[in-house]
Amino acid sequence: MLFTYVVCENEGEEPYVIITNCDSEEEKIEVPECFHGIPVKEIGKYAFHAKHMKKVQLPKTVDTVGSHAFYDCRQLEEITISDYLVEVGDGAFKNCRMLNVIEIYVFQERYTCLKNLLSEMNQQIICKLHRKKEEVELLFPSYLHNYQENTMARIINQETYGAGAHYREAITKDGIVYKEYDSRFYLATNVEKEEVLYGIALLRLCYPCELGKPYKEQYVTFLKEHWIPMIQWLLKTEQKEKIKWLGQYEDTSKEDMKVLLEQLQQAEEIELLSEMMQMNQQRFGQKKKSFAL
Repeated sequence: MLFTYVVCENEGEEPYVIITNCDSEEEKIEVPECFHGIPVKEIGKYAFHAKHMKKVQLPKTVDTVGSHAFYDCRQLEEITISDYLVEVGDGAFKNCRMLNVIEIYVFQERYTCLKNLLSEMNQQIICKLHRKKEEVELLFPSYLHNYQENTMARIINQETYGAGAHYREAITKDGIVYKEYDSRFYLATNVEKEEVLYGIALLRLCYPCELGKPYKEQYVTFLKEHWIPMIQWLLKTEQKEKIKWLGQYEDTSKEDMKVLLEQLQQAEEIELLSEMMQMNQQRFGQKKKSFAL
């Protein structure tokens, strides 16, 4: 992997590296923390323009991503950063339409990087936060702004489609206001597809950071009301770990488990069905039921 870089040596400051180009066609690119002992602090303008990688990992030494640094990286799906990253230039991730996962290592509990990144992106994003005390995953839906011109009044009206813009308002530079995030679910149920709602609810229950009882109940109620189509969606999207989690979850009842097993039987998921039957036996102490496959 070949990186082109320059060393900045400003008077009164420690020298640091700016990455100016990457000459690699690998699917995963990991930017090193330093070159010859000099830390990498900045990804320069257009440094990764139109590259074909799917994943990028930036070290915690990087605090700046320049404008259009990843412009037109149309195959980029996931980026890994730290909360030491505080400055994201204009258009840094423009036309990265496949980008749907942001993974952040949180050292200082600063969320400027997340706020800046999500303001750049209107597509659906899953944020994975590695905090010192716990892991958190959140889904931010997509949104779209549409502008309608009122010629007679000589004004332009902005219309927003989707709940994503409202969910992004729950992020401040100092943190995520989880109560605000959870309060958006009622709005989301009116404008988002059911698959998006499944994702929001499941992640909040799987990673219940600051999840209040009323909001927990709203997510549990929603999933139980959509139990069968939700399980079918998980099977279709091959999210088997989420199915296993449902089998262990405290609010999954004996009747819920029975329906889950029936869905696994119909989908001919033999190995997973066997595992879930054992889980059913452990949780509810029932004699294993035989399924004809």
